[in-house]
Amino acid sequence: MRYSFPLIPGRFLRRQQRFLAEVELSDRSRVWAHVPNTGALRGCASPGQEVLLTQDGRAGRKTAYTWRFVKGPESWICIDTMAPNRLVAEALAGSGLPGIPKPLQVRREVSLPQGGRLDFALDLGGEMAFLEIKSVTWVEGGVALFPDGVTARGRRHLQELSHLVRQGHQAWQVFVVQREDARILKPAAQLDPGYARELALAARNGVEILVIQEKVTPPEINLASTLPFDLS
Repeated sequence: MRYSFPLIPGRFLRRQQRFLAEVELSDRSRVWAHVPNTGALRGCASPGQEVLLTQDGRAGRKTAYTWRFVKGPESWICIDTMAPNRLVAEALAGSGLPGIPKPLQVRREVSLPQGGRLDFALDLGGEMAFLEIKSVTWVEGGVALFPDGVTARGRRHLQELSHLVRQGHQAWQVFVVQREDARILKPAAQLDPGYARELALAARNGVEILVIQEKVTPPEINLASTLPFDLS
């Protein structure tokens, strides 16, 4: 996946609410950029950090800029939470995802009969598999941590995946780590113990867990390799 708009360098100044960030450009001018990430962005939003923006002048936007990347301690980090879904969709249409059977058909943004919605439904020919994708940007000491804020929605997705397993379907929780300095993924139990418990329970119930790390070389990002996980 490659961003088609040129990348504009700047430095992060501050975040206003969830969806706006003030950025100082290289000419010292200041602009507001859309933040395509509703999370806390722990470790990714410190004043002075290098960032890369794209510019899109479409009518109706509150700002012409969108924040895409931030420079971490070792490498660039993609903060765009829609990027993992696009990468997974490309993989499913191509060579597939590790451990997941190649689908005959893929549907996105699937509404469930009991309510709720998941990112992908795969027709495997005789059975179905459902995927929920989570973007991971928080890493400490080589450990990728999710979530970076308390997430009732994330717990609900795990419950929905468990329910689908009980109905006889395959279900996968896919974590996409959007940076290259992680060696393992763990649930952020210190921040959201409820999510950590729900993830462990879902795994015991038969929900499969897949962790994939991106290779981030702005303006391009690609799914690279799988990572281990530890639910303890």
